[in-house]
Amino acid sequence: MSHPQSSAPSIIRFLLEENMGDVLDLKFRHVIWPTMFGILLISACAASLEYHRFPPMILCLVIANLFSPVLCKFTRSGDIKEHAIGVALVCIPMAIFWSIGSSYWNIAIPFMVWVWQSASWSKSNQPPIKYGVWHGFGIAFSIIPGAMLFENLF
Repeated sequence: MSHPQSSAPSIIRFLLEENMGDVLDLKFRHVIWPTMFGILLISACAASLEYHRFPPMILCLVIANLFSPVLCKFTRSGDIKEHAIGVALVCIPMAIFWSIGSSYWNIAIPFMVWVWQSASWSKSNQPPIKYGVWHGFGIAFSIIPGAMLFENLF
């Protein structure tokens, strides 16, 4: 006598990584790493202020374009060139907005878009350019908390 096949309880699927394992990994890789990357970049730019005259926010966003292949390797996002294009699509316009002047929108727009992306894009695999855009908004938002953290610690 054969027993009917039934689905395993969700806790077992979770433990076997058949259901939520990939989602948790995607959230860690594509939310935490770009945030830490942005905080480290703005800290390095702020720490080196005595050696140059460039505004740290703009310098951080420009340097993020140069070091986006490193972030691509850390997050295993796929093609480095496509990922770099995605980061540049966000960081270059944000650097232009910061060069016009600091405002509420330089902080609010990247934050709202990044939260939306983190909530919706983490549910499936994306092409490398979308990961780059996601990472770019994460970097563009995290430079403000990173600058505040740097100012309070040092």
